[in-house]
Amino acid sequence: MNKKELKIPLRVRKLKALLGRLSESHPKYQEISDEFHRRMSGYRGEQSLQYYLTFLKENNYLIFHNLRLPDISGKHFFEIDILLISPTFLLIIDAKNYRGELYFDWKFDQLIQSYKDTRKSYNCPVTQITRHQLQLKRLLETFKIPLTPIETLVIFTNPNAFIDASKDFKYYNKVIKSPSFLQKIELFEKRNKRVVLEKSKIQKLSKLLLKHHTPHDPDILAQFGIMEDELIKGVRCPKCDFLPMNRKQRSWTCPSCHYSSSKPYYNSLKEYILLFGNTITNRHLRGFLGIQSISTAKHILISLNLQYKGSYKDRIYLINEEALKNIHNN
Repeated sequence: MNKKELKIPLRVRKLKALLGRLSESHPKYQEISDEFHRRMSGYRGEQSLQYYLTFLKENNYLIFHNLRLPDISGKHFFEIDILLISPTFLLIIDAKNYRGELYFDWKFDQLIQSYKDTRKSYNCPVTQITRHQLQLKRLLETFKIPLTPIETLVIFTNPNAFIDASKDFKYYNKVIKSPSFLQKIELFEKRNKRVVLEKSKIQKLSKLLLKHHTPHDPDILAQFGIMEDELIKGVRCPKCDFLPMNRKQRSWTCPSCHYSSSKPYYNSLKEYILLFGNTITNRHLRGFLGIQSISTAKHILISLNLQYKGSYKDRIYLINEEALKNIHNN
């Protein structure tokens, strides 16, 4: 049973929104694009695992996607791609969607990817997932959850991955490709037969994990050192994504696909939220959507029926995606 469903991570959505508002000639564009595609690839890898997860006995497992939990110090967080909870064991899964030749260099604790004419080095995922295993164990102790076996797996989901390792690599049993997943589950079930977590304990653990899950919500502009005036302004076409649409009288028209609407700014305001957060003013709305008229911006804000604080001149509106659901593109 899915207790925390797979969704596109917030950071991925923020990276996409930022890329869509930067010129390809911007000095940070390639760096942001590389991170976006790397993280999106990881998300697609987790998506591909959904097929195999459907074979699990629904009453035996709870499934949590993308958990971000605090360690016992309270100063750091650790992220788990997929966590399975059963009455007899827990399983931490790190999903990798890398392709090409993948080589575990245990001497230097790294994973080397060779693909086409490029070579990249990554932190060893086995080392990372072993650390997460320890962090989860300590966290469960603070939750007063009975000592439960915690298994770990690094799963390579891309069929075009060729995996090899140095002679001193000792963790072949922790690294698999997706088709071997169900065989591994059978193995874990055979060696973990004692029921440790009764139904009430599983419910308690589930609530605690969801309570302590802390989504990573970075200020994406500050992280990359990008100023507001470096962004491309305007309303994005909801049909073809062209930016910006042209404002004519009381509607916007896309110069690319010629789509026309009086309220095409839903997706653009979602981008605003991802880039700037949950407050907006008349001035900020005009700046981001490329609107000259104060009264037009005021009309848009009033039509959203947003809560606000402050006087008329200094009014700050509270905006979120839930509020935007009331807008319909014409």
